[in-house]
Amino acid sequence: LSEPPLTFSLHCEEFAFSDPHMKSASMMQVIMLVMVLSIGSTTAAKINETAAYQTCIAAPTSCTRLSYGSSQLSGTLPTELGALTRLIYMHMYDNQVTGTVPTELGSLTALTYMDIERNQLTGTMPTELGALTSLRELELLENQITGTLPTELGALTRISDLLLSNNLLMGSIPTELGALSTLANLWLCDNPGLCGNIPAGVTLEYFSGYCSSASGGTLLGSECPTSPPTASPSLSPTTFTPTGSPTSSPTDNGAEQPLKANWFRKRD
Repeated sequence: LSEPPLTFSLHCEEFAFSDPHMKSASMMQVIMLVMVLSIGSTTAAKINETAAYQTCIAAPTSCTRLSYGSSQLSGTLPTELGALTRLIYMHMYDNQVTGTVPTELGSLTALTYMDIERNQLTGTMPTELGALTSLRELELLENQITGTLPTELGALTRISDLLLSNNLLMGSIPTELGALSTLANLWLCDNPGLCGNIPAGVTLEYFSGYCSSASGGTLLGSECPTSPPTASPSLSPTTFTPTGSPTSSPTDNGAEQPLKANWFRKRD
């Protein structure tokens, strides 16, 4: 099977440096144009039809990286991904992937980064994800994932970023997350049925709770109601940040700016 057609875009960066052989007071400035090749697919392709995936499946113990960010991928996540036991990076953000998160992904015990945000995933979060004890980042935001947060997530003792906002999650935040001493960023906003307090033991740099009045739901950071939450158009958008947590991020010149919703740098 052949790869889909590719498009190429060029980006230029300007650099200036001094000629060490110049003896005059005024230094010659030399301009270098660095071309960065950006490759993207122009037609949707299924994951199992790509050359990189087929290479990994042919030699599963040699595959450490699958990177398909913004590649117009379609179809479902193959269950055969569970055979890639040496996989460290799985980046499939911003595609058109559908279906559920396979339970077989629980076999990827070497996985450190899993980013499948901004797709069309449905179904519940597999409890098997709790076996990914090497995981540092789990990003499933902006999908259509339903059900409750698995208590097994409390076993991810190395995780720093748990980003699950803009889904259809419900229920309370598991107290088991209190065991995640390395957790720094917890994004749960815009899950209409999700409620509850941050478990004791968690110290966050950033926590996003109830973000949009259109989502209905209950303000995270408060007790869950005894009855199911209903939409409340009068409830103003709120972001809860624990005391002492940063609400701004520094720029290159030392100034501060408001913290944006997507301030994580993507890895290809």
